[in-house]
Amino acid sequence: MRRMFPQTVVAALLASCMAASGARAASPVAAEARKLEQAWSEAIKKVVPAYVFIGGGSGVLISPDGLMLTNHHVAGANKRWNVRVSNKQYVANVLGTDPRGDITLLKLEKAADLPFVEFADSDNLVVGQQVIAIGNPFMTAEAIGEPTVTVGIISAVNRFQGSYSNAIQTDAPINPGNSGGPLLTLDGKLAGINGQIATRFGQRANTGIGMAIPAKQIQRFLPVLKAANGGTVYHGYMRGLVGEQNETDGEQNGAEVKDVRPGTYAEKLGIQKGDRIVSFDGYKLLNYTRFLGIMGTYPAESDVKITLIRGGQEKTLAAKLEILNPGSLEIKPKPGPINAPFVVAEAKNAAQKAGIKPGDQVMEFNGEKVNTLLDWIRISRQMEFFAGDEVTLKVKRGKKEAPEEVEIKVTLDSAFK
Repeated sequence: MRRMFPQTVVAALLASCMAASGARAASPVAAEARKLEQAWSEAIKKVVPAYVFIGGGSGVLISPDGLMLTNHHVAGANKRWNVRVSNKQYVANVLGTDPRGDITLLKLEKAADLPFVEFADSDNLVVGQQVIAIGNPFMTAEAIGEPTVTVGIISAVNRFQGSYSNAIQTDAPINPGNSGGPLLTLDGKLAGINGQIATRFGQRANTGIGMAIPAKQIQRFLPVLKAANGGTVYHGYMRGLVGEQNETDGEQNGAEVKDVRPGTYAEKLGIQKGDRIVSFDGYKLLNYTRFLGIMGTYPAESDVKITLIRGGQEKTLAAKLEILNPGSLEIKPKPGPINAPFVVAEAKNAAQKAGIKPGDQVMEFNGEKVNTLLDWIRISRQMEFFAGDEVTLKVKRGKKEAPEEVEIKVTLDSAFK
């Protein structure tokens, strides 16, 4: 007797069932599956022509005249790129870049009537919603061909991951090469720009955790990116606030203000120790991290409304956000235990210009004693440092028998190079 393989048996059974059913209508489940498949196909057909190959990464067109988005970490410091849209090459010039938000806006030369994607309302995305990611993972279609399409769901919203302060989390497979590419809703609209993946054991491959910069944040930055003349744009911030990370009242009912540093914008605005900020520009706040997260999606000099509770009374303040331009000291300590003295191994840029040298032992930082490397970490985390700020270090240098104490003032460079 001829042996039948399992696949053959299954095929025979299916054929038998179909024959028995005759022209019977497909089941509702099968019909719904076909509808979903059709939705995917239509969305993909609509947006793939708007995909842009740039370097080893990805981009997407957002206007018919050639405006395109990618990640800052894809475009880097280059101001001019050769890119590919379908089978046609273009020159693309950087209009503006956002290193912290990891977004760069470019404009294709001699572009007209190009396919593009519209923005979705990323504030209304929900967990479980199906999404599509388009990219060039591991440069699988770099020289010729179409980009790779993967599907998944929105796993979470409002994730605070490093400088991605309000990210969309997705399980749609994203790998190196997807960076800068679109994350799309099933109606073919731009939910966000894919940028980060979680890695384990040093393996830069998909783990089921991808992060995208939300469309709403990008839309807020578009005007300043267009006007940046190829330069850097900055996020908004409010100096002087010290947030209470531990909920003192045991509830997640707002951002609790632990302290307000004197002489800062927050103090001038009228925020006080003990205030509970419950809303930022209409966004409800659960805690201080959420306050920082949503503020991080606004450009510098944005006008916003801040609502707080003080003594049981609600108060609304009108604020103009300051420039978030972190300062860079660039001192590297000698390797060693965390409870060892902080001895400088390398000083670069601002620190080197000010006169800090390898071998210097840091004794004080802005008047605070530094006995160990752990002290340095603790003190530096408690302070806000911005480009242009002046900090004072006291160092010990010279021979062990007769060391010299030197006070050095350093004007900080921008961390965005």
